[in-house]
Amino acid sequence: MVQLSREETFLLLTCRPYLSGADDQRLMRIVAEEPDWSFILWRAESYQTLPVCLHHLRRLDLGYAVPQWVIAYMTAWSQLSRARSEVQFKQLGELLAHFRGADIDHYLFKGPMMSALLYPDPALRPMQDIDLMVRAADVRRVQRELYALGYQHGVFNPADGVFTHMFRKITPKTMEHKYALHSVTKVEEIRPALDVSLIAPEWRMRQIKSFVKDDGTVRMPVFIDVHFSLGEGMDEADVWRGTGRRRVLGREVPSQSLTTALWFSAARVYYEAFQHGTLKLQMLGDIDALLRMHGSEIDWPQLLAIASKYRFSAAIFYVLEQVRRLFDAPIPMQVLVLLLPDPTRQPDPADFGDILPKLLSRTVVTDIELA
Repeated sequence: MVQLSREETFLLLTCRPYLSGADDQRLMRIVAEEPDWSFILWRAESYQTLPVCLHHLRRLDLGYAVPQWVIAYMTAWSQLSRARSEVQFKQLGELLAHFRGADIDHYLFKGPMMSALLYPDPALRPMQDIDLMVRAADVRRVQRELYALGYQHGVFNPADGVFTHMFRKITPKTMEHKYALHSVTKVEEIRPALDVSLIAPEWRMRQIKSFVKDDGTVRMPVFIDVHFSLGEGMDEADVWRGTGRRRVLGREVPSQSLTTALWFSAARVYYEAFQHGTLKLQMLGDIDALLRMHGSEIDWPQLLAIASKYRFSAAIFYVLEQVRRLFDAPIPMQVLVLLLPDPTRQPDPADFGDILPKLLSRTVVTDIELA
């Protein structure tokens, strides 16, 4: 049994948009016990869960019990993040309209879909970039259309606000070994509704890349990731299975199947954590909200078939089992039984064990006693 600290418990509770009454009581108790707020801020900023943390503190009227410097930090970071989200969604609307007019087959997924579909306020779920799926046969045309709209491949430097164009040619090797084009960027200038002197340089260099000009405007890059698959070697039929139109921010837009969104999110949070050291606790919140709001729409047999076909049953098992244990998310036990790694068979090379210690960046050595 691993006993989590108050700080880790706070982070796990507040990575999710919806809490139960028991969760609320636990959160209020932890706040009253005066946790290490510096640790919480550091981790929540890394996980990009500061806006939803602040949302729950305000929802439960706990601001009085939290040091004001903590609330001020969360508020300023969340305001800058909201400004970025507003720019991103504005560009997304224009981009989707252009793709529709150009008759380019596409769908929305990852951050843009999750934030708009699952959160009471899309700005509570920050996005690093905007993710769109297109057909592999259309990628060269999509690249041309994006350039026509002012997007370019290249690098934005938040130290000076300069964008350096670096064209990326699509080659057969690109298509064979990648499942997304190199990111494209358009730099917008905005005047956010916050005191720009409060924008810490560290925020601009890491999670919310931007540059503050002398006149108070902010150069904010919008990154677009165009995918043509969900993973190397994946059949296109599985990538597009079940896609349909969903109402997102008042518009009917092509969106990823919710079943695909679930298995993809679970597999992604697992492999990114273990293979790349990218710790996205935020995605546990996505998965929990998806199950709570749309659990009845999940095609569990299809999820099991996909997990077996691409050999990531273990990844999905560890993620869903912890979401069930920690948050009491509605997951059929029979599904978990069928996903459970079988110790009597050859070990799965993609089975890295439990996801939670890795997500919390915690070194855990299990205490073992011989018989």
